[in-house]
Amino acid sequence: MGIALGASHGVAAAESDSSGGEAGSSSAPSSPGAEAPSGAATTGTKDVGKDHDSGPKGEGKPTSTVSANTVTVDRDDTATTTADPVVKVKPAKTKTPKSEAVAAQEAPAAPVTVSTPVDVTPKDPVVAETPPVVDTTPIVDSKPPVVTEEKSDPVVVATPVVATLPTDIKPAVANKPTPTTLVAKDVSAIRSLAAPAAPRAPPGPLATVVISLLSAFGLLPPVAPTPVDVTGIPAQPVPGTSANAGVTGVKVGSSNLTIPVGSGSYTGAADWYFPTQADGTVKAQGVMLLQHGFLGSKSWYSALAKDLARQTNSVVVVPNVPSFGFFTCAGCTLSSVSMQKGVADLFIDPNRTALTASAAAAGYHGALPGKFVLTGHSAGGGLAAAAGGFYSDAVKPEDNDLLGVVMYDGVSSNGTFSGALTSLAASGIPIYQIAAPPQAWNANGQTTKDLVALRPGQFVGVVLANGSHVDSLIGGSPIIDFFSQLIIKRSPAGNTQAVYTLANGWINDMYAGLGPDTGTYGTYGEPDQFVDLAPAAGVVLGPAPVVDGNSYLGTWYEVGSVKQFFSLGLVNTTATYSANPDGSIKVVNSGNYFFDNGPLSRIVGAALPVSAANDKLNVTFFGPASATPPGNYWIVDLAPDYSWAVVSDPSGNTGFLLSRTRTVSTALYQELLDRASVHGVKGRITVTPQPAAARELSSPNRV
Repeated sequence: MGIALGASHGVAAAESDSSGGEAGSSSAPSSPGAEAPSGAATTGTKDVGKDHDSGPKGEGKPTSTVSANTVTVDRDDTATTTADPVVKVKPAKTKTPKSEAVAAQEAPAAPVTVSTPVDVTPKDPVVAETPPVVDTTPIVDSKPPVVTEEKSDPVVVATPVVATLPTDIKPAVANKPTPTTLVAKDVSAIRSLAAPAAPRAPPGPLATVVISLLSAFGLLPPVAPTPVDVTGIPAQPVPGTSANAGVTGVKVGSSNLTIPVGSGSYTGAADWYFPTQADGTVKAQGVMLLQHGFLGSKSWYSALAKDLARQTNSVVVVPNVPSFGFFTCAGCTLSSVSMQKGVADLFIDPNRTALTASAAAAGYHGALPGKFVLTGHSAGGGLAAAAGGFYSDAVKPEDNDLLGVVMYDGVSSNGTFSGALTSLAASGIPIYQIAAPPQAWNANGQTTKDLVALRPGQFVGVVLANGSHVDSLIGGSPIIDFFSQLIIKRSPAGNTQAVYTLANGWINDMYAGLGPDTGTYGTYGEPDQFVDLAPAAGVVLGPAPVVDGNSYLGTWYEVGSVKQFFSLGLVNTTATYSANPDGSIKVVNSGNYFFDNGPLSRIVGAALPVSAANDKLNVTFFGPASATPPGNYWIVDLAPDYSWAVVSDPSGNTGFLLSRTRTVSTALYQELLDRASVHGVKGRITVTPQPAAARELSSPNRV
């Protein structure tokens, strides 16, 4: 029989013992800045890894460098501020001219004064100090270094500078250095000023809010880098294992990171988290980009970033990216395809020039690890997925260093998600979601549903019971923790730690080359499998159940429900389903008021399935049943053996926990509560007493 059943009541309820939670998040579905579909391949390597001597090649492609503590936004439109011209003069020749690289090796060690840190990423020229500035651009021929001499009146730069160079300015270096030499030399110059600095005091509550708002609109002014002093030593990976042991602490440095955006670039603040060994060195097994969510800021995720760095032995970078582009540039937003391609370009560049320069300015000495993971919360998760897809399309399979993507209740709203999943799948790259139940700030779970539908039968993540959209960011800032939970939804105790446990395990398996079938660090399972993450709980993401109508028929006992006005005081609530001759389902709901054998309540109705999977029905107690979707009786979860079921409706305002027995164990009842939460039941479920159970158990006629 291909029909499914429907009952007007169900059973389910959680009292004060429910895993509890409301609704919430830190990044709502971001406003789409869509410019192009996500599946498109990104070709070529961005200019960030190229020689500075190539000269201007088009609008928005600067030919000079800018100090590392200057935030710039390179726009596609004509510059509104014209920078002062830079005059370059040659110093007097010596008797034995040498290249800068050779001189550095042969000359005795002597202090070298560099007036301004050099950022290797293209920016507009900025004059920052009165004394002459040594141009640290590497020179590989026999010509002496070029000295940049600025105007007599120093220019104080208080805000980002947008400018274009005069077209007649020519590079001073005759021969182009190789990309490798360029990166090494530029990074060396940056380090000369990246001396350890005293940790910057965390901003107070009011300052945190102001900084977050400025960041969301791209108005955060430049902040001088706060470098730490750490040295990176290449880790020696052991196949099948994760090098996550040995980390004793995490040092945090800050700098600026330039991201290519279209024909220009966006430069914003970034925090770097370096996992340190007992001797103070960094032996990280990879790099991780953690992107904040809509309306978010990097500081909100400090607790998550520190945990990721320590537990996965990863160098973690958290950049600020605007949520709105009104005051920055077209495409300079989280959900812009141009920005998502730009993040991919950071890793497509074989020299990782922009990332290396930013890490060096934050105090990191050495080469960054090659392998990397992309992660993000809310709209940042959507960015991570899209960037992963663009990266996979652009590099050769043998050059693909992306290990995986992890989304923290990720939301994709610009049409790139499907293409990204296709590109990632073609490269065998996993993508996992740590989801909250459907709520406004995660677009009612649409991206999670898309992920399940686009990767059928595969492990794609876990949804946390009673979870909030802001589970992942709790602990970063007390004031943000308070308001995000107040506005969005409370994050239950244990959920943030559950986020850490899931993400760290999956990422360590990625480093070890392991997956759901072979993993030793991560938590996996079959679709709809219950996951105990005490004190939290979750359910493995999976599709809606496919219901066999005949198996669903029979008697169900309500062990809990969101109480309706007609069910107040009702006990021994029972729903019985049977087949009608016309193909519909007969529904009989009954119970006693107040106590066993109390006043009887009984009502008869009919139901018809409205979905091919028989998981959605229309139940009516007045007139004939309708087969018109969406239905008012949704079987959102079902035991494989049909021993229990969770029933709700499209709004999630009703909820029923049904069992084939009048009573269930405390553990099963709690699991049913958690499952109801996971599937979007919003109302408060309370126990439905079944006093008849005691009478039936004591009956001498009991079978």
